[in-house]
Amino acid sequence: MLEALHSTKSVGLWASLAAKLNSFAKESGLVQRISKQFSPQTFLLSQLEAVSTGRASLNQLVASIGHEEECLKISPQALQQRITRTECGVEGFLAGCLSHICRWKFLNTRAAGTSPFGRIIIEDSTFVRFPKGNAEEFPGHGNASGATAGCKVDLAFDLLGGELIRNQLHLGTEQDKTIGADLLDELVPNDLVLRDMGYFGVDNFLIIEALNAFWLSRLPLTVDVVTVRGGSLEKVLESHRGNTIDIAVNLTAKAHPSRLIAIRASQQETEKRRREHRADARKKGRTAPKKTLIRDGWHLMVTNVPKFMQSAVALSGIYSQRWLIEIAFRAWKQAGNLSKALNRESSPQHLKGLVLAGMISLAVSLKIGISLAQRHPERRYSLEKIFDYIISRLVALKKLTDIARFKPDPRHLQGQKRRRDSLNCQLLELLG
Repeated sequence: MLEALHSTKSVGLWASLAAKLNSFAKESGLVQRISKQFSPQTFLLSQLEAVSTGRASLNQLVASIGHEEECLKISPQALQQRITRTECGVEGFLAGCLSHICRWKFLNTRAAGTSPFGRIIIEDSTFVRFPKGNAEEFPGHGNASGATAGCKVDLAFDLLGGELIRNQLHLGTEQDKTIGADLLDELVPNDLVLRDMGYFGVDNFLIIEALNAFWLSRLPLTVDVVTVRGGSLEKVLESHRGNTIDIAVNLTAKAHPSRLIAIRASQQETEKRRREHRADARKKGRTAPKKTLIRDGWHLMVTNVPKFMQSAVALSGIYSQRWLIEIAFRAWKQAGNLSKALNRESSPQHLKGLVLAGMISLAVSLKIGISLAQRHPERRYSLEKIFDYIISRLVALKKLTDIARFKPDPRHLQGQKRRRDSLNCQLLELLG
C-alpha cells in the first residue's frame, strides 16, 4: 500500500480529513445540515474528479455526484444554487480541506537532525489561466491582445519536514513581493526561507531577521549593491579571477548589511544571458547596460546566513533545491486537467472551487512525493511520475480513506538513472 511507502505519521491524515468534512461544510455555509441529498465527501470527490479529468461543467459535476449510492440525484440548478448561495461556501469548505492537508506534518528526523536550520522553506507562485470572459472577476495583467484572466497559486513548503506551510489563492495581478509578506506570520526562529527574485524586498528581510530566522535569495539585476568599503559590486566582479566570491555588502539605498555569494557562470550561460539582454535592449532602442552584462557572468545570491553556519558552496547547493517547487508546479499542470476544467465562463464560486480542488490534488501529491523522497533518498523518485499516479487515481475514489489503499509499484515512480545524486541526497550531504 502507498501508506507503507511513506511516513507512518501520515496514516491518519485521510481518516482525520474525512471526519472533519461535515464540520468544514457547516462552518463554511456549504450546507445547513447534513443529509443524504448532499454529502460533503462526495462533493469533494466530485471536485477532485473534475480537475483530474477536465469534466467540470455543472452537468458533469451532477453526473459525478449521482454515481454515489449514498446520495440522491441532484439537479444542475440545485447544484448551481448551492455553489452560489453564499459568497464563501464552496471556497471556505475546500480551503478548510486544503489547510487540514497542509498542516499535517510528515517529519523526517534524519534531515531535521543534521540541519543547522529548523526548517528550509521554499516559496513560489504559478499563474493559472482562465478564459478572457472571466477577466472582470479574475483580472490578469493583460497583453498586446487585450485583457487576460487568471489567478495565482502561491505555495510554500518545508523541504526538511514535508509540511506545506502555505498553499493559497491570490489575484493574478498581485505581486509576489506582496504575497510573500503573508509567509512572515508563519516563521519561527532558525527557519531558512528560499525564494526567487520576485519576492525580493529589504523590508521583508528585516522582519525575517527580527524573528531570528534566515533568508537566501538570488539578486535582481536592478538592485544596487556596494561593498562595505563603498566600492561597486561590478568592479569586484570584473576584477576577480577566481570562481567564487563571498563578501559582506550593503543592499539598496537602505544600505542593508548582507552576505553576497557569487559563483562564476559557465561561458555558455554567460554568452546566452548577454545575447538575450542585448536583443531585449535593441527592441527598446537602447544599449544593454554594462552593469547588467558584468553581472551576467555570475550567479549572484544574497543572504543573512553567516559564514560559520554554511559555506558559499553549501548555500549554493541548498538554493538549487528551490528548483523542486518548479518541478512540482510543472508536474501538477501536466498530470491534471485543471486548465481544461477552467476553460469556461462561469460563476466566481464555481471557478474558485475548481482551482482550490486542483490545489488539494497538488497538496496531496506533493506531500506524498516529498515523504517518499525523504524516507528513501537512495531511490530516484520522480515527482512527475508520483503526481501522474496520484492524480490519475483521484478520479476513481469512492471515499477519502481509499487513498491509503493506493498500490503503486515503486519501480514505476522512479526517474531514470543518472550519474549525479538526487536533489534529496545532495541536500542531506550539504547539511550533514
